[in-house]
Amino acid sequence: MEFNRDIRPILSDKCFVCHRFDSKAREANLRLDTAEGAYAPRDGSQAIKPGDLEHSEVWHRITNTNSEKVMPPPESSKSLSDAEKDLLKRWIEEGGKYQAPWALIPPQKSKIPVVAGGRNVIDQFIAGRLEKEGLGLFPEADRMTLFRRVTLDLTGLPPTPAQVSAFLDDNKPDAYERLVDRLLATRDYAE
Repeated sequence: MEFNRDIRPILSDKCFVCHRFDSKAREANLRLDTAEGAYAPRDGSQAIKPGDLEHSEVWHRITNTNSEKVMPPPESSKSLSDAEKDLLKRWIEEGGKYQAPWALIPPQKSKIPVVAGGRNVIDQFIAGRLEKEGLGLFPEADRMTLFRRVTLDLTGLPPTPAQVSAFLDDNKPDAYERLVDRLLATRDYAE
């Protein structure tokens, strides 16, 4: 379970309206947008006690049937679904860990999967995922199909018979790359 993906959206939609960073608009002086605010002892309890559902006031409030104590309050017109309650329950039981907002987390370089069949880094990632799913890469298309696809993709036009003949007669190893460069240089490119 990941806070930014699974929990922050729930808290943001249902809880941050009243329990956010703005101290002037905050209810009950409780912040749920930070770990410090959620974990802080308040009147002998904690909003979130990591790993301890029984001593987490948030859990008692979201499952309460008393309209005076349930959160979010009925007058907010917001309510938690059973699936959202289950996610919050599991999150608290698993330690209630917060993460910095995703935009503040530096990107991590992904490890390139080592799999057969990929000709470049993108192919390696695709082939790695397909392998996880028990699938494989399709074999590379024949020269004529590749030629027709790239011509249609880059110009929006099918190749002429003369262009087909010229490409099929070109047996140099970089024929496809030179074709792409020629098509990118034409007036028809992306027209």
